[in-house]
Amino acid sequence: MKKICIDPGHGGRDPGAVAEGIKEKDINLAIALKLMPLLIGAGHKIILTRSTDEFIDLYNRAECANSAGSDIFISIHNNAADNPNAQGTETLFYKGSIKGEKWARTIQNKLIKKLQRPDRGVKPRDNLIVLKYTAMPAVLIECAFLTNSTERKLLQDIGFQLLIAEGIMEGIEEYFQEV
Repeated sequence: MKKICIDPGHGGRDPGAVAEGIKEKDINLAIALKLMPLLIGAGHKIILTRSTDEFIDLYNRAECANSAGSDIFISIHNNAADNPNAQGTETLFYKGSIKGEKWARTIQNKLIKKLQRPDRGVKPRDNLIVLKYTAMPAVLIECAFLTNSTERKLLQDIGFQLLIAEGIMEGIEEYFQEV
């Protein structure tokens, strides 16, 4: 049994990206709430940084994972861009984290296979609090673009949200088998 911290990005007064009235915070939470029972069913212990539409400070999200002794941290997000044609999935990790990069590549590969969306790659970031201040391998997934009309429609579909959750779940299982 592994302890997994799931962080549905944004929440409360912080909607995240908004496009055509669709708020990122709501999609992120919906995906997290579909992922949680899959992981529990596989025998993992789950820690959610939020389970309702509430604002949680970024440092508190990292502290939640750290104080629980989580084995891995997943922050679920959806992207936005000025260009409405921008689309695809990308996974971010803390720059210099070897385990974080391995974890990000595993998740990205599973999501691309499952979602059939363009592969925007795995990217190092050194300025994201939830990646920088977590003591375990951590990733931030940008599942799709709310600002792309095709992906926005997909993100509102419960079946697509479940595909994202399943892709994350498969990535988690493979990562734990490899490490």
